[in-house]
Amino acid sequence: MKITLLALLSCVAFAQTPAFDVTDVHPTKPGSTTHQLGMLPGSGLIEFRGISVSELIQFAYNIDDDMILQAPKWLGFDQFDGFGKCPRGTSDDTVKLMLRAMLVDRFKLVFHTVDKPAPAFVLTAGKKLLMKPAPETEETDCQPHPGVRDDGPAWECKNVTMKSFAERIHQMAGGYLNHPVIDQTGLTGGYDFALQWTGRGNWDKDHESSTSVFQAVERQLGLKLEEKKVPVPAMVIESMNETPTPNAPGVTEKTPVTATEFEVAEIKKSAPDVKPGGGFKPGGRIDIQALNVKEILPFVFDVDTNQIVGIPKWMETDRFSIVAKPPAEVGIDSLKVMLRNLFVQSFKMETHKEQQQVPVYVMTVSKRGFKMEKASGAERQGCKPAPIVNDMASVACKATSLKQFGEQFHQMAGGYLDHSVVDETGVEGVYDFTVSWTPRGKLDAMRSSAAASAGGAAGATAGASDPGGLSFFEAAERQLGVKFESAKRPMEVIVIDKATPPAADQ
Repeated sequence: MKITLLALLSCVAFAQTPAFDVTDVHPTKPGSTTHQLGMLPGSGLIEFRGISVSELIQFAYNIDDDMILQAPKWLGFDQFDGFGKCPRGTSDDTVKLMLRAMLVDRFKLVFHTVDKPAPAFVLTAGKKLLMKPAPETEETDCQPHPGVRDDGPAWECKNVTMKSFAERIHQMAGGYLNHPVIDQTGLTGGYDFALQWTGRGNWDKDHESSTSVFQAVERQLGLKLEEKKVPVPAMVIESMNETPTPNAPGVTEKTPVTATEFEVAEIKKSAPDVKPGGGFKPGGRIDIQALNVKEILPFVFDVDTNQIVGIPKWMETDRFSIVAKPPAEVGIDSLKVMLRNLFVQSFKMETHKEQQQVPVYVMTVSKRGFKMEKASGAERQGCKPAPIVNDMASVACKATSLKQFGEQFHQMAGGYLDHSVVDETGVEGVYDFTVSWTPRGKLDAMRSSAAASAGGAAGATAGASDPGGLSFFEAAERQLGVKFESAKRPMEVIVIDKATPPAADQ
């Protein structure tokens, strides 16, 4: 989560801060795997599921975790669900101000700010600007798009200010930008632009085709990103309640999940030359091209991929375009309900739930011995990823239990842990540890290259060429003494009993 040089507001300033019309905050149900925080532009609604208060603070104040000082230990691990609702058309910046007010009102957050010298990436204007000024009437939007290469992210942005871009690029390119991004361009107004770079895990400085995010920003936008040490406002927490105040009466009736069907919706098979793209638009509209239905089912049903069984082959191979408009402003939960109902209608989809043995990763103590260090109890709980250095990803955790380790790394090491993690170590308590591994894409490339070299060499033997690198599984066992093995365990799944493509596409 990101920071700007805009001075942080003290709690005293919240007397003049706008507030949500209605809010809901409650603890996440035990066992929930949903982890989402976001708002649909222009909807006047922010929703969160399985989010820690630390993440809410980082999002609301555009601040990094290490700039939250004197925080209570629970801040990074107690998880909450909820929403904040205000009039449709409220700006994203105003919604963030309202989220700040909610943290003060519901969690009784009291803090002050201090300037802390810290590394940052400073964004400045180059000699020749390559972005187009946007029309004032254009909607602000930033969506992923296919681009022209497959080795990294690509974004297309409309009417985005440089202040907003500094925050967005920090989030988009976290593998490169491990410090806050500070806007010092001096540019006002919004701009239209497209940006694409090589993902940090695939970047190779010796390959001309590789483009780092720094090179992309300079060559494609006419801006510069340079690392410097600057004074950055840090938040010093004076006091905060672990338990939020109760919801106001009637909140359940005002929940944003009010719509079950789109006002207008169309699903049709995409032409072969259409590239994947699009996404969610302001107000909850959907405009997606060349979608593989299997890819969106986990979002629609709010489960892990391995908890959906019976997916027909055409949902994996065929691609569809979806254009849909909701009847009113909606949130993420409403979108899931409406998409689910749209799939039921369009694909004649029938499902049921049952307990089945599903693939999982079982975590046990390695025969090498358990190597994690027992936490002293004074540290604040939480896991913090570091940028990729020397082709290695790294995450440092404090006061973390083995169960929390499995849940956290199911997300952080998703390239390896593509199924749910079940803790069967039998180890109690909390631990401090750091684990470093080679990202999946980079490791696969390294080992493929080594195998090709070995295969082409006369008399080559298996192991004649050491590709280097370390998978997450190897790193966890060697560095932590924890082993991950594929297995099956009973879990509730969604079974697709029947589904057919739209009649015109059969």
